[in-house]
Amino acid sequence: MASFVRQLNMYGFRKVVHIEQGGLVKPERDDTEFQHPCFLRGQEQLLENIKRKVTSVSTLKSEDIKIRQDSVTKLLTDVQLMKGKQECMDSKLLAMKHENEALWREVASLRQKHAQQQKVVNKLIQFLISLVQSNRILG
Repeated sequence: MASFVRQLNMYGFRKVVHIEQGGLVKPERDDTEFQHPCFLRGQEQLLENIKRKVTSVSTLKSEDIKIRQDSVTKLLTDVQLMKGKQECMDSKLLAMKHENEALWREVASLRQKHAQQQKVVNKLIQFLISLVQSNRILG
């Protein structure tokens, strides 16, 4: 029964509520009546006016569609802007990674040179100490 009532509602039929049905006491009979302005006895020509209700995009106001189009356009613009910024950030990040790798290579090279210089300084100190000690012995 509920499915049938939904079908009637989709075609514009409305339930008729009688005075007896409006009270708190349940009526003796459970008769349900529906009516439609184009469903009248003896007027078959009106039946073609009974159509299923359309609830599609065509019922939207043009203002609503324009607002939605504007919102979508703004959203697409924002997405494109964010995409451009993301690409810029990606390229900056890649450049920083390359620079970081180059700096680490330079640090490794400088550490190696520092170690070699430290060896040379140590040898010079050793040489000077031995020279001073030999002068003491001779002197």
